[in-house]
Amino acid sequence: MAARVPDGAAIEVLSPPRPRSPVSRFSLGRPMAEKARKLRPDAIFLIGNFHFILGRAFNRALLGTPIVGKVSNPLVPAALGSGPLARQIAAAWTKGIDTFAAMSAPSRRELAPLVPDRAVVSIADPFLDDTTEIEPRSHPPERPLRLLFVGRLEPQKDPVLALEVADELRRRQFPFQLTILGSGALEERVDEGIRKRRLGDLVQLQSHVSDPSPFYRDADILLMTSKFEGVPAAIGEALAHGVPFVATPCSQWVSEISENSPACGRVSHLHTASALADAVMARQGKQPPTGAEIESVIGEHRLGRSASAYLELFDRLTESAADHRL
Repeated sequence: MAARVPDGAAIEVLSPPRPRSPVSRFSLGRPMAEKARKLRPDAIFLIGNFHFILGRAFNRALLGTPIVGKVSNPLVPAALGSGPLARQIAAAWTKGIDTFAAMSAPSRRELAPLVPDRAVVSIADPFLDDTTEIEPRSHPPERPLRLLFVGRLEPQKDPVLALEVADELRRRQFPFQLTILGSGALEERVDEGIRKRRLGDLVQLQSHVSDPSPFYRDADILLMTSKFEGVPAAIGEALAHGVPFVATPCSQWVSEISENSPACGRVSHLHTASALADAVMARQGKQPPTGAEIESVIGEHRLGRSASAYLELFDRLTESAADHRL
């Protein structure tokens, strides 16, 4: 992704490199903190839950430097609620982080009780360019319904559940086509599942594509089968192309869209193939969301607005840190 880094932004590479893995984050703290100490930053930004464990190493190396963590997914499993155990887990995982940036107002409400002793702000996650125009549809979809899955083929996204939904829709003799975009650890399993379930005439695995826009334009519904999410950009990208969604109850942000703007999408009541198939069939034939409805849901997630909010946050935190050092 180096080609996408803007002029004026430097990249510091660890040597030796640490390839990402489930345990890689536990060996990153010391070498990254050493790099950071030499850079003498005004603030540190951790871009997602995966690397929150680094907060303690940065905090030790750069005492007094503000550390902001963007909460990319629920901090603890929803089943734990916000009781003492959930707060203890959250505190242990995020030690050293001063301020949390939630990706939406619903995410902030969910997060604040877990970290009652630290600041939590809401900054809409930027998945939409300032110049992107909403492309609303003018008429309901026709059959066969064209379903689209977009996401990493990893356990969190549960692409195998998407195959189970396809199986269920076929059993109900509901006409559809499903395209799966993505790559990851489960790609071979998904490919094998298509063959074993004999879904080859109904499900197409496209692997990773650099530009999913043509697939959004050809789709009728985005199918999201995730176990958990924060603010899934795929839903925002789909809506920008006029495509409503059917999703599991994986995110409070997604659920609020479904409740407040039902034309934009529907959330199943359970994480099951049957419940998702019910939601897909219930969505069939409904009027697509208007441009105004889509803009009201995703407009705050435009890049310029989010960038300004982050700059204001960092300015405020660094000024406060400077005042404390005086």
